[in-house]
Amino acid sequence: MPVHGATALSADATFPMELIAEVISQTGTRERRRRLLPAAAVMVFVLGCCLFSGEGYGEVVRKLAGQLAPLAGPGGWRVPGTAALARARRRLGPAPFAALFTALAGPLAGPATPGAYAFGRLLAAVDGTTLDVPHTPANLAAWGPPPRGPAGQGAFPQIRLMTLAGCGTRGLADAVFAPGAGKGHAEQALTITLAGRGALGPGVLVLADRNLCGYHVVAALTATGADVLIRVKSTTTLPVLGILPDGSYTSVLPDPAASRLRYHRNRKRRRTGKLPPDPVTLEGITVRVIQADITATPAHGQPTTGRYRLITTILDPAAAPASQIAATYAQRWEAETGYKELKVFLRGARRVLRSADPAGIEQETWALLCACQLIHTTRAAAAEHAGLDPDRISFTVTLRATRRRITTGQAHHTTITEILTQLLPHHRRHRSYPRAPHATPNCRRNLTATSSGPTNYTITITAPHPDQPSP
Repeated sequence: MPVHGATALSADATFPMELIAEVISQTGTRERRRRLLPAAAVMVFVLGCCLFSGEGYGEVVRKLAGQLAPLAGPGGWRVPGTAALARARRRLGPAPFAALFTALAGPLAGPATPGAYAFGRLLAAVDGTTLDVPHTPANLAAWGPPPRGPAGQGAFPQIRLMTLAGCGTRGLADAVFAPGAGKGHAEQALTITLAGRGALGPGVLVLADRNLCGYHVVAALTATGADVLIRVKSTTTLPVLGILPDGSYTSVLPDPAASRLRYHRNRKRRRTGKLPPDPVTLEGITVRVIQADITATPAHGQPTTGRYRLITTILDPAAAPASQIAATYAQRWEAETGYKELKVFLRGARRVLRSADPAGIEQETWALLCACQLIHTTRAAAAEHAGLDPDRISFTVTLRATRRRITTGQAHHTTITEILTQLLPHHRRHRSYPRAPHATPNCRRNLTATSSGPTNYTITITAPHPDQPSP
């Protein structure tokens, strides 16, 4: 995994023109004749559509006039029509944006970046989300029907997006997406695809929630040489093989295929009662299990306690004590914060992507990821410039400063100064947001009122009983 990723670029460039020229050449999408909208200008325009997602085509090109005019053909610059812009997008296709994201991708962190490393490993969170796409026949055929929820059929088809993000900076190290429904398009399958793309390797600690605790996902992640820290479901069987001094214990995440073979092989011995318990012979991935009770005490509410069961492939308790492992798992929420930044602040809350055809959706999704990574790059550069934790740098402040820089042409150092004058407070991490996916608005308001203000967390490691076969 690259360490700094896009921070190796010139931070002075709002749009990475050198990289744009490279990916156009690599993908063979350079225009054959000089146009008002050459390929580089179209890439800048599509990135601008993501940075100014609430604006129409005409308004976007007007805001980008300072960047587009120098790229225009010999006839000089004039504002193109909407139809010409749509044709230019179709002509370019998604390939240059996929290549640009690959060039920009990276955790944007070094060993000295606060919150980016733990136990000598780079922290990276993997998680998934969905994006709504327009309800057109072409999109329905490519991305499937709208999902069905508790309230009935949804309004729009969806794509499912999985990202690998560096904790602290929230820099996007890699991403994949697929139709939101259908066989082979679940988060587990996409995570396996993500693991095989080469962004992971030794020296990385992957954090994930309990939806990704299955054997095949963990096997794909650890096959890269990376370590994992994943919350497991209560139904997952994790036999106690040995209790460690810090209250954690060693176990095996069973291989389902080997378990089925063993079950059928021992069927006769089981019927006769001659099959002794022998968990040591289980085939699977050796893991260390941490059981922790985490109590959240908000300033204006009652304490709540939740039981967390975590697995990690860092087996040495001296290198990673159980209490520190449990505290580090909270970094996984960087992925959730990153999705809020991408979907709410950059794209716009509840906003549907623009494109009416699958190729346009692919192009727009890659461009959205590129635009988000460019904002994270500016955040990381500002934090590094001031020697601050990246968590102190607001995404929305950075986004607004970047938009102003595009429209006014202000200097890079002015943008950095503007960002650093609006820092986030130190205590923002000490907050609590209880999940309430199906609650009424009134219930959500009550939860927000009782969980507002700073929150204190207490972690208690619970050691298993020596005779406990499985939690």
